Amino acid sequence: MAGRELKPLAPQEALDWYLEHRMDDLRTATRRKHASALGTFIDWTKEVGIDNMNDISGRTLMKFKTWRKNNTGLNTLSLNGNLAILSVFLQFCEDIDAVRADLSERVPMPNVPPDEEVNEFVPESDEVEGIRSYSRRFEYASRQHVEFELIAEIGLRMGAVRAIDLDDFDPENRVIHLRHRPEGREEYGTPLKNGSDGERIVNISDGLRAFIDDYIEYTRHEVVDRYDREPLFTTPSGRPSTTTIRRDFYKMTRPCGYSNDCPHDRDLSDCDAAQNSSAAKCPSSFSTHPMRKWSIMHQLDEGVPKELLSDRVDVSVPVLDKHYDQRTEERKSRRRREALEANLTQYAMTDGGRPVDEDTKE
Repeated sequence: MAGRELKPLAPQEALDWYLEHRMDDLRTATRRKHASALGTFIDWTKEVGIDNMNDISGRTLMKFKTWRKNNTGLNTLSLNGNLAILSVFLQFCEDIDAVRADLSERVPMPNVPPDEEVNEFVPESDEVEGIRSYSRRFEYASRQHVEFELIAEIGLRMGAVRAIDLDDFDPENRVIHLRHRPEGREEYGTPLKNGSDGERIVNISDGLRAFIDDYIEYTRHEVVDRYDREPLFTTPSGRPSTTTIRRDFYKMTRPCGYSNDCPHDRDLSDCDAAQNSSAAKCPSSFSTHPMRKWSIMHQLDEGVPKELLSDRVDVSVPVLDKHYDQRTEERKSRRRREALEANLTQYAMTDGGRPVDEDTKE
C-alpha cells in the first residue's frame, strides 16, 4: 500500500462498511462482538475530535488503549480481545486506503499469559487429522510439520517449542529435555513460562522421534543462535521467533491449504487469506494455543491421569480443569465408560485377579 493516496473516510462510515463487508463470513454472535468492540472505538474518536480515519496514527492507538484500560474496567484478556478486533478492522481500512499502511500492526497488544486465557475455541479432531495427513504427505519433515506434530502429541507451549536445542533431543531414550535459558534480551533468550520450575523431561512416541530425526537429517539448517547454541528448529538465519512459529501455524491450518476446500465459500483466487502473508486473516486458521488445548483434551480422552498430564504440560491440575479441559460432560462420561469397560474386560481374562491358563480353563 506504500505510495497510495489515502481517501478521507469518517470513522462511523468505515465501521458500517466493515460490518457490511464481513456480513457473510462472520457468525451473527461474532459480528455483534465486533460491532460492540469497534463501536467503543468509534465513540472514542468522536470524543477526542477525530473525524477522519486518515488521521489515526500509532500514537492515537496507544492513547485509545490507555483510555480503554483505565475507563472501562476490562481485564487484560478482554482488552486483548478487543484490540485484536481493532487490528482486524484496521487491516480492512488499509485495504480501502482509509489509513496508512501497516497501521494494524501498530495496535499495542497487552501480553496475556496463555494459562490465563479462557478461549472456547478448540479445533475439531478431523481438522487436526486433516492437517496431519496433508503435512505427512506433502510437507514431510518440514519445520512446520514437526512443530505441529510436537504440539499435537505433547501439548507444549509455543515458547517451549522454540526453546528446544538440538542436544535437548535424546532419540535413543525417546525424550526431550525442556530447559529454562533466559539469557540476554527476552526476544533472544529462551525462557520457559514457569521459569526453572517448568524444566522437565517429556517422553515422545516412536513416530514423533522419527519425524524429528528426518527433520534434522534432511531439513534443518546448520546454524547457531546469537548465544552460539544450536536450536532444534531453525531458519536460515538462526532460531525462529515466536512470530515465525505462529505464522507457520496460521499457514498450515487454513482449510484451503490442507483440504483444498473453503468453508466460507470464498473464491481462493480473490481471497487475501489464501496468500501466506495474510494467512491469519482466514477465519478458520488458528495458532499454537488452540492446538495445545486440543492436545491436552485428547490426552485426557486417552486416559492420561491429570496428575501426570499436569507435569507433562506444565500446568497445575486446577488450571488444567479451568482453562484446558473443555470436554462436555457427555464426552467425559463416554471416556469413563470406555475405561470401565476396558477394566472389566481385563478382569474377565483373570480368575479373581489371577491370570487364567487358557489350556486348563473350563
